[in-house]
Amino acid sequence: MDIFAAVSISDNIAKAMSSTSLWTAIAKTIIIILLGFFLTKLKIFPQGTGKTLTKVVMNVALPCLAFTSFMVTFTTSGGVDALVNFIFGFVIYIIFIFLGRAIFLWIKDPTKRLVLSVLFAFGSTTFFAQPLISAIFGKQAYNDSNMLNVAYRVFLYSYAYLAVSGTKIGQTPETSFKATMKKIFLNPIIIATFAGLILWVLQAIPGSYEQNWWTLRTDWLAPVATGAEIKYVPFWRFDVSLPWIHQTAAVLGGLSSPLVWLAIGCTLGGVSFKEAALDKFAWIYSGLKVFLAPAFVLALLYGVEAIATACGYPALISVYTVESSVMMWMVPPATVAVAYCINFEKEKVMASDISLVSTFVAIPGIVFWVLILTVIAASGFFPA
Repeated sequence: MDIFAAVSISDNIAKAMSSTSLWTAIAKTIIIILLGFFLTKLKIFPQGTGKTLTKVVMNVALPCLAFTSFMVTFTTSGGVDALVNFIFGFVIYIIFIFLGRAIFLWIKDPTKRLVLSVLFAFGSTTFFAQPLISAIFGKQAYNDSNMLNVAYRVFLYSYAYLAVSGTKIGQTPETSFKATMKKIFLNPIIIATFAGLILWVLQAIPGSYEQNWWTLRTDWLAPVATGAEIKYVPFWRFDVSLPWIHQTAAVLGGLSSPLVWLAIGCTLGGVSFKEAALDKFAWIYSGLKVFLAPAFVLALLYGVEAIATACGYPALISVYTVESSVMMWMVPPATVAVAYCINFEKEKVMASDISLVSTFVAIPGIVFWVLILTVIAASGFFPA
């Protein structure tokens, strides 16, 4: 049995290592990051370019990507997958909040301990991870990351803010329930995600793919070929009913990955790595965040799927959930969380050092985890 397992693993590794599409995706990521780095160092990109690109990505590209990714046929398995990721997101963030506190208990300074635990729990999922997931693993994995990200925003704008600021909910106007809810749910990415999700789920209405007043022929812009089957979709499938709008949004969504990679390169090129490299906590954090955190998530998902299979509920955790979850926990700290540390002067130098060093460490981390995930996907343990 062990011999067969070893052969299977070696075959999967060989397939991963020989995959042209895989290495192309990794190469694109690293080359464009380096391009942003050198263009900043050579001063071809003016100061502040990274921030400008980030604003475009967060307010235009990622919302478009989030919405258009749901313009696909609804399936029951996809619906279950979305629900699992939504619930799993809340569970895993609660686990990581306590895990972060436990991992850094050995640090005597309470402020350092708090900052490290918060930055460990909250990675740069929207800015760093999601464009990677979309570019390398595709729409389904990206949609799963959107479901996971709901919990991320809930805890980032509530727990993380309160923990770093040292205030209690309702103590200041910024921490009122209304203000917190506005930060969470009036974000363009969250609005686009829920809008796309609702339209996707509405396809489950009986008769949505039969000739009814609310359906539209998929070939409505051109006559159907003689003898060909006429297919229908709901009119809210904008990729069919409004193709010119959908394709424009899809182009804007496609900009998210290259713009983010350029922005990351700009960030790396605009600061001194030499000073940050002297901070031992930055290196300790980076190793834990880029390699230990995703390994923990992966082990947790393996355990859940094994228990579900033993209980007669196989295929509970999809390979897309695994891909999105692992990549979302191997990224540098969330820029919002780092901003909290800077604004409230809670180890702001250490937080900035951590952000820089972990971004550098994440580049080889991307290669490592994408290879691991490709092997896992080829093994078939998690269903596609």
